[in-house]
Parts: sequence; structure tokens; C-alpha cells
Amino acid sequence: MILQEKPTCLGDFCRFPTEDHLMIHRHKHEMTLKFPSIKTDNMLSDQTPTPTRFLKNCEEVGLFNELDCSLEHEFRKAQEEESSKRLFHPEKK
Repeated sequence: MILQEKPTCLGDFCRFPTEDHLMIHRHKHEMTLKFPSIKTDNMLSDQTPTPTRFLKNCEEVGLFNELDCSLEHEFRKAQEEESSKRLFHPEKK
């Protein structure tokens, strides 16, 4: 009796009962993501900034300085308007 070799995947040396099963298995290999060998977990770490890191980045860019300046500008403008109203329309007692 002649033993027939089962179809084998060369990638991981899995054996399959039929050629169809082997083709499906090879297709799965093609569809998987291929990453280079990763030596540290830092490569795939989550890049979403934490609130602390987000605030630090805002400070580095100067976002808070711009906000402070606009608030100060609005406050000064309101003060000037209020003082000009008092000069032109003194309150009656």
C-alpha cells in the first residue's frame, strides 16, 4: 500500500486532508497582518494622549498664553467701556 502525503503548509508545516483545505489555510496567511519582529512593547503602545500629556502639549504650543491674552483683552475692553460710561454719564445722587 502506498502512503500518500497530505498537503502541507510550508509556512508553519501544518498538514491538511485535502488541497482545498491547504488553499484556504494559505489564504489566511496572506490575509494576516505582518509586523516586523518587535523587541519592545513600546512600538505598539497606545498613542492617545493622557490628560496630563495633552495639557503639557498645549502649554508647549502656547495655547494657554493665547487664551490668557484674549481674556485679558476682553476684560480690559470691558473695564474701559465701563469707565468711559462713568465719565460721560455720571450717576445722579
